[in-house]
Amino acid sequence: MSIDLITLFDSQNPCWTKELFITAGENPSELDELESMGLISLVDNIYALTEKGQEKFRERQKELYLDTSAGDIGVNRPLAAKRTKLRLLLDRAHSQRWGIKEFYCGKSFRVWPKLAKEELFCLDNGLKWLYESSPIYQKMAAEFPYIFIDRRNTDLVPAEKLRSWLAENCPETDLLTADLLYLSRYDFIHYTDFKGHPNDPDRIINTDRFFFVFAEEEMSENIETVGHFHLWLNTLRRMVIPGYADRDTQEQDSVFWLLFVTEKEQRAAALAKELAAYDPELVKNANPCEVWTISFEALENVTESKEVIWELLPIIAHQAQRAIV
Repeated sequence: MSIDLITLFDSQNPCWTKELFITAGENPSELDELESMGLISLVDNIYALTEKGQEKFRERQKELYLDTSAGDIGVNRPLAAKRTKLRLLLDRAHSQRWGIKEFYCGKSFRVWPKLAKEELFCLDNGLKWLYESSPIYQKMAAEFPYIFIDRRNTDLVPAEKLRSWLAENCPETDLLTADLLYLSRYDFIHYTDFKGHPNDPDRIINTDRFFFVFAEEEMSENIETVGHFHLWLNTLRRMVIPGYADRDTQEQDSVFWLLFVTEKEQRAAALAKELAAYDPELVKNANPCEVWTISFEALENVTESKEVIWELLPIIAHQAQRAIV
């Protein structure tokens, strides 16, 4: 057994099952040995690090010069394992030739203004977005108009100005969490001359962004997620990376997709139809972006890996609403 397998239990993938080990191409019996050494513990068929395991992880991390950290002990095991399963299946289903795949499990972004659900949207007689009536949102829109690529530069909204504006106007923010954020760095060699943006520590500029969220049973919960997605996109476009959100530094389109993930294919197809009933309101205030659904079942049934993400998602996912052009 290689003790280096302990490094699989990082902060992005803190929980594993024997089935996940098989999917990752590892020998599941290795988990029994790690458990016998007291490095991981098993609860409801899901493994996570122990304190001893965290110590061993940090030891190997330093020796191997890994840019990662140990997984939490008290993590929500079923949720963490489900996120890792989604990452593994999506990774396995396409190679993303000519690009780099970057996956982030449980990635959160701040969104503002913080609004109660009834201030965000209304579902009476169809979908109606209410957040634009918020005084703080209106102030943001007035003070930070949309910037197009002819005026963009990386110091248009200095980081200090952004921090001070938020401290004064939006001391409370919400969180938009992706169960899996996938950043596709296409033709990355052509973008190496871009030195980065001070408001973009996650380096989403020059990527296509796929925001996977586990679907809820209640439609209002899913619409709330769409609303927070709207707020995130609007603050990116106005305040965070204005001019860089929708066009990359080579002046090509950069896309935003929100994908609701279900277990079964039948549910994914049904949910896409339910969401499509709100067309065109679903993406109108955050256009361009797209809303889709996808199932674990469809990903598991991919028998031949595709070369790029665009050969995969349009085939196995279900569109709820495309970008409005």
